[in-house]
Amino acid sequence: MEQRFIVVTEHEAHFNALSEAIQSQGVSVWLHWNSDVLVQLVGSMGTNVVFIEFAESRLAQAADLAGKLLSVYPRLWIIGFAQRADNSLIIEAMRAGARDFVELQSAPEIICRSLRQVLAQSPQLPAQSSGTMISLLGARPGVGTSMAAVHLALLLKQEVMPGEPVLLLDFGFPAADAALYLDTKVNFNFCDAVRSLRRFDHALLNSAFAHHKSGLSLLSLPQNLAELRDVSPVDAMTLLSLLKSYFKVVVVDLGGFAGTDLLLYALGVSDRTLLISEQSIASVFSARQMLASFRERGVETERIGLLTGKYDTRIEMSSAQLAQHLQLHWVADLPQRNERLIACANQGKLLYELAPNDPYVNVLRDLAARESGGTAAAMPSGGGWRRRLQGLIGG
Repeated sequence: MEQRFIVVTEHEAHFNALSEAIQSQGVSVWLHWNSDVLVQLVGSMGTNVVFIEFAESRLAQAADLAGKLLSVYPRLWIIGFAQRADNSLIIEAMRAGARDFVELQSAPEIICRSLRQVLAQSPQLPAQSSGTMISLLGARPGVGTSMAAVHLALLLKQEVMPGEPVLLLDFGFPAADAALYLDTKVNFNFCDAVRSLRRFDHALLNSAFAHHKSGLSLLSLPQNLAELRDVSPVDAMTLLSLLKSYFKVVVVDLGGFAGTDLLLYALGVSDRTLLISEQSIASVFSARQMLASFRERGVETERIGLLTGKYDTRIEMSSAQLAQHLQLHWVADLPQRNERLIACANQGKLLYELAPNDPYVNVLRDLAARESGGTAAAMPSGGGWRRRLQGLIGG
């Protein structure tokens, strides 16, 4: 996959000059001064280098932006730049967290050499923490996203990595469906966790987070979703990134979720994203609308995998046709098990508990082993990234 860099500046000429100087190393994306969009974009692009212009007129803003980025992605490499700079300006950039500094008046080969040195030292995808985050999206409510997320998280915890910490983020709608399926009471929610960022540690995880009898940790959204309005994008992304430092795997249930912003934050931090769609026209239509919305917001949808939900071989549309129609790579088919899943839920049990070798469970068992081991189907390399994303921020 080609390298991609984000360049933050208000001057198109400065972006063009820097982009041309480093074009042999990768593709540059231009972004204005919008910290919320930048935090999202760093995660969704998987970039490990961000260029920020440190000009006298925006010195404080550049330093603040660098600080916010590094609070979410502490291993990110920031390179400061300016048309020309004196020592005091370079020192201010370094104090803000920049690892290097380049002047646009320098020869392109000098700028390029500085970038190559940074790339040689920077780790692979430093924006990502040590843990893995897997997000499950639902094309529309009712396709079975929450049930699949619950089973995937439980299989990871009980079979694939019983000795490792695993977390299920219950972000589906209606709220707390996953907690209901797991028969686990959640008293400490996502907004509580955001408010506790300054004292976040293992003691908080052990005492405040809900835990299923299997040892699986659980964190849900508040019942009153209006509380999410008080959560800043930077704090949300900081918490999501932080959770990957404490848990080996984080499974995110985004089934039926209507809060676009938090959904995008989760996608920005996720290492794998799987979309569940049925073979019905309504489900396909909803999936296409969702993917189109993602593309408009700068999300690289080529990295999203397809899980065919409630798959029925008698329906004419095959999973291969569905994947081609949605322009996604196929991952697996979840067989139709509506009646059995409902019957199990009505007994207060999961299908995994009552029929551990059911075909539905076996598909998710294979998926859990694949995703946790880093051997998931290769994601197609992203192409067609727009060089300018001004439409994202209206500027």
